[in-house]
Amino acid sequence: MELLQTFMCKHSFADAMLPFVHERTYPMEAKQVISYARVSTGTQAASGLSIDAQHRAITEAAAARGWRVIECVTDEAISGAVPVDERPGLRAALARLEHGDADALVATRIDRLARDTLETLLLFDRAERLGWELITLDAPEGTKTHDGRLLVGILAVIAAHEAGSARARTIAALQSAQRNGKQLGRPSRQPEEARTLARQLHAEGYSLREIAAALEVAGILTATGKTTWHHSSAAALLKSGQDHIRQTNELPTIGNVSA
Repeated sequence: MELLQTFMCKHSFADAMLPFVHERTYPMEAKQVISYARVSTGTQAASGLSIDAQHRAITEAAAARGWRVIECVTDEAISGAVPVDERPGLRAALARLEHGDADALVATRIDRLARDTLETLLLFDRAERLGWELITLDAPEGTKTHDGRLLVGILAVIAAHEAGSARARTIAALQSAQRNGKQLGRPSRQPEEARTLARQLHAEGYSLREIAAALEVAGILTATGKTTWHHSSAAALLKSGQDHIRQTNELPTIGNVSA
C-alpha cells in the first residue's frame, strides 16, 4: 500500500516535473522517434492545454537523449477511452512504426496513450512484439525492467481510475440537475406547435405526406425557416417530438467523458 501511495504521489507531480525532464543526464542514443500528444475536449484543444506543451516536453527530452523527432502527431478532442486503432493520429503513427519508419513512439504521460488499463498494457505489448519502443516521460524505463513494468501498470490503473471518477462525477451532476427541474439534452430547433400538430395528426392515422401538407396549410415554418414541408421532414419532426418527450422523463445517454 505504501508503494502504491508513493507512486501516486509521483504521478500527481508529473506535469510539474515535465518541463525539467531535459535537465537530467541520459545516455545519448541515435533514435528516430514520433512525438504523440492528445487532448480529450475541444476546449482543451483550443486552449492548447496543451498540445504544444506536450510536444515541447517531448522535443526537449528527445534532445537530451540524442533522439531525432521525425514527426509530431496529435489527436485533438479525442477521449483516452477511444480504442487505439480508432484514433486517426495514433493509428497513423503506429502504421509508420510498424513499417519501420521510426524507432519509438513518445508521449508525455501514460494517460495520453489510453484511459483503459488493458488497452495501455496491450499497446506496450504490441510495441515489444513488433520491435519498436513505447516511451512515456512519466515512466521512462517503459517495460524494459521489472520496476519499469511495475510503474507502467500502476500508472495505467491510475489513469483508468481517474476516467471512471470523471464519468461518475458527470452522471451525478446530470442527475442533480434533472432533479432540480433543469431540461437536459440538446434543445430542438423544431417549433413546439409543429411537433404538437404532427403528433395529433399522426395519432389520428394521417400519413407523413398528409401531415406535411397540413403543416404547410397551417403556415408553420420548418426548422430552417422554409414554408415547404416534405414527408421526410414530417418524419424527422415526429422523431424529434419523441426524443423531446424522452428527455423530459429520462436521464439522457451520457457520452464518453474520459480525459
